[in-house]
Amino acid sequence: MAKWITTLVGIAVVALLLLLKHELASGDPVAPVIAAAPAPKAPAPAPVPVEVAPAPVAPTPAPKAPEGPQKIDPQSDAFFYKFDEVVPAKLTRAAAACYEGHEHIHRNKKLKLGFKTQIVNGQVTVHDVRILESTLGDQALESCFVAKVQEATWRDDELPDWMQDDQLVIRPERGMKKYMKENLDYEGTDPIGPALISAGQAAPPSDSATKSQSDEW
Repeated sequence: MAKWITTLVGIAVVALLLLLKHELASGDPVAPVIAAAPAPKAPAPAPVPVEVAPAPVAPTPAPKAPEGPQKIDPQSDAFFYKFDEVVPAKLTRAAAACYEGHEHIHRNKKLKLGFKTQIVNGQVTVHDVRILESTLGDQALESCFVAKVQEATWRDDELPDWMQDDQLVIRPERGMKKYMKENLDYEGTDPIGPALISAGQAAPPSDSATKSQSDEW
């Protein structure tokens, strides 16, 4: 009896193994696992060229304006010679036009004027001309002298800006004669007007007066 039980158990085991084998044979084959190919990498973006701004060019400095002449000191001797001594000659020469062709008057007759001289940017002008004294006895001639002195102007770029009170004495038959047209146009060798001063002889009185001269004119 025990022998038959052992036999039945062996048969059952064999049958179970056969069944298991059948089940394994009839099942779906396991598909081989294929590793997926790596996705292609996107190409790196092309580098964008960076525009480098050119270095700023320093502006070319404008050429310096030429420096004007050096202005002289109004308290210097140079100012005296270039201005104070020039004023009487300039104004007398301008007034001489009034006496051209005029009837001769006595050599001692005179006209004394007061005025202001002004310098601005080297330009000299005359203002506020007035009669201080006159022995001419000719109102038309006096008015002409005043007008010509008032109109006078000249330029000297070395002169500083300046204004001062001044005076001028006009003697038509004396100091003014050298500014008359006949003397200015003369080309001969003989002197015209007063005789030349001899050595040691005192010079005749000046025909002009400036702010530094006395009122005795």
